[in-house]
Amino acid sequence: MPADAAAEPDPFAGLVLDDAFVAAATRYEAPARTRDAIARFGAAEDERSPLLAKPRRARGRRARWAGSAGRPPRPPRGGWTRGRVILAAISLTLLVSTLVAFVRSEFDDVPRTTVPAAAPGPSAGPTGPAAGETADASDENFPELRRWTWESGHCYRWSQASGDTSVKDVPCAGPHLFEAVGRLDLSPAYPDDAPYPSEWNDIADRHCGPMVTTYLGYSLDPFGRYTASSIHPPRPEWGDGHREVVCGLAVKGEVDPARPWFLYTFSGGVRGADQAQTFPAGTCFREVADQQDDVVPCEGPHHFESVGTAVLPDSADGAPPSVERIDELTDAACSPRFAPYLDHGDSRGNGGVVVEVSWHRIHPESWRAGTRTATCLVGLVDGAGRPVETTGRLDPANPAAGAGTANV
Repeated sequence: MPADAAAEPDPFAGLVLDDAFVAAATRYEAPARTRDAIARFGAAEDERSPLLAKPRRARGRRARWAGSAGRPPRPPRGGWTRGRVILAAISLTLLVSTLVAFVRSEFDDVPRTTVPAAAPGPSAGPTGPAAGETADASDENFPELRRWTWESGHCYRWSQASGDTSVKDVPCAGPHLFEAVGRLDLSPAYPDDAPYPSEWNDIADRHCGPMVTTYLGYSLDPFGRYTASSIHPPRPEWGDGHREVVCGLAVKGEVDPARPWFLYTFSGGVRGADQAQTFPAGTCFREVADQQDDVVPCEGPHHFESVGTAVLPDSADGAPPSVERIDELTDAACSPRFAPYLDHGDSRGNGGVVVEVSWHRIHPESWRAGTRTATCLVGLVDGAGRPVETTGRLDPANPAAGAGTANV
C-alpha cells in the first residue's frame, strides 16, 4: 500500500450502521474504497456475512452450479448418468451377442455341410478316361462338417473317421483335404422344390469350375491331379432350402465304395503349382486296356514301373508343341532316369524280352494349363513288342532277369 494512502485518515473510521437501517435497506452498497477494491480484486466471500453468502448469479469466468440453499449440486463421482447407462447397456448387449456368437460357433448351431456323394475319381490322365462313379449317392452316413467360415485361399482338414466333426483351418503348405475358393448360391439353378442332387461332382465341375478358373487365373488341367470340388448342404438342410455351397479344390483318387466321401490328403496350395498327375519311382502299373493303366502293387503282376519324373522345358511362345515334339522333349528329359536300365546293350531275358521305356505324355490341354512334368516308365516287351507281365521291382543291373513270360 502507498505511504500517502496509509497516512490518509479514513473518513468512515468508527462508523457504525444502525441494524434497523441495514435491515430496511433495499440495496446495500459498499463504501467507495470498498467498491474500488472490488473492481480491482473482486469481491471476497465472507462466510460470516449472511448477505455475501446468499446465492448470486455468477460473474466473470467462474461458473457456479445453481442450487437451493446456496449449496451447489454435487458433481457425479463415479455415478451413472443416463447417457452412461444407455452406453453401458449397448456395450453389454454387444458383449453378450459376441459371446453367444462365439459359443454358437464353437458348439451348437454351426451349419452342417458335407462332402461330395462320391470323392473325385482318378485322373482321366494321360493313360485313359476317368473311372465312373459307382458309389451310392445317398449321404446319410457321410460326415457332417461343423464350420461357420470358409475363407478363399485357406486350406482345411477334418477327421474322416467321425460322422460329426469340426474343421480346422490349416496352412496350405502342410497336409490338408480341401482348398477353399469361394461360396456359391445354387438357388438360381436349384429352386426350393428341387430334389436333392445325386451327382455332386458334376455340379462342382459345372458350377464351381468357372469360379476355380477365376481363382487360379487359368484352367484346371483336365488330366491333372486337382479337381473342382464342393462342400454342400446334406439332405436335411437341402430340404430346408439351403442352397449355398463352398467351391474348392481337392485331389483326384480312387473311389472307395465303402467310403465314398473319402478325400485324399495333399500339401501345397494349388495356385501356381504344376498340376501334373505324377507317380514317384517305384509305382507299378498294370495295363488293363489300350493306353489305360491301373496302379497296382509291385509285388503282383504288372507291366510298367515308374523310375521318377522329369520336367520339360517350356516352348518359346508357351503354346503346346506337337505330339511328336512333346515325345522328343519327354524322351530327352527322362533319359537320365532310363540310363541305368539301358546300359546293357540289347540284352534279352527269357523269351527274348527286352526293356522298353515309355512315359505319360502331356496332353495339349494340360500344357495350356501349365503342366510340364511327366512320369518316366520302364517295362518289358517280348520280341513282338507286346508288354510282358513281371513281378517285383526291375533290377537296373539286369532288368530282364527273372521276368515272367505271360504275354498280354
